[in-house]
Amino acid sequence: MGKYEWRLILVLTAICVFSGGVLGWVNSLTAPVIEAQQELAKQRALQKALPDATVFTEDPTLLAELEGAGRSGIMEVYRAYHDGEDKGYVFIVDQRGYAGPIRMAVGVTQSGNLSALTVISQSETPGLGAKINNDKFLQQPAFREAKVGMELAVTKDKGEVDAVASATISSRAVVHGVNAALSAAQSLLEVETTNGGVDVD
Repeated sequence: MGKYEWRLILVLTAICVFSGGVLGWVNSLTAPVIEAQQELAKQRALQKALPDATVFTEDPTLLAELEGAGRSGIMEVYRAYHDGEDKGYVFIVDQRGYAGPIRMAVGVTQSGNLSALTVISQSETPGLGAKINNDKFLQQPAFREAKVGMELAVTKDKGEVDAVASATISSRAVVHGVNAALSAAQSLLEVETTNGGVDVD
């Protein structure tokens, strides 16, 4: 191998090292910003899912207990409060949609009613499945009137939830997420009522 080839290798190596350093530096600058934006989006979703609450406290212990009881799809559990008073729970739920995972926040009041739900992130087809973000879908009567003990389904599956047109799979994913949250809330609320505490073992 001649001097030219060695020189070329050294130059390319230097370029790669420099580029890697620049990318690492840029990532170190942008990562905190992205993380802060994601946290802000989550806090807004929590507030929208349970508007009567002002303080949301994540409870990993409840999540572990729900997982141990076979409740799947629940990623995070938050206790919700206002002026120290229990207002219910907000569940961060993941479900598989048509194009990828759909993450949503589902609020359940202390009395067991579905407060609201909001989609945090999704990658469904624009103009079709992505319409699960629309208030027309998320605020329909079937969701507004839902409560623990109910099992929702889209109309195609003989249920009450009107699916987004041409996006049944995406709509089903949201419904499954709501059902997961209602089931989890029922377990927690029942134990609170009978034992004065939370334990789903």
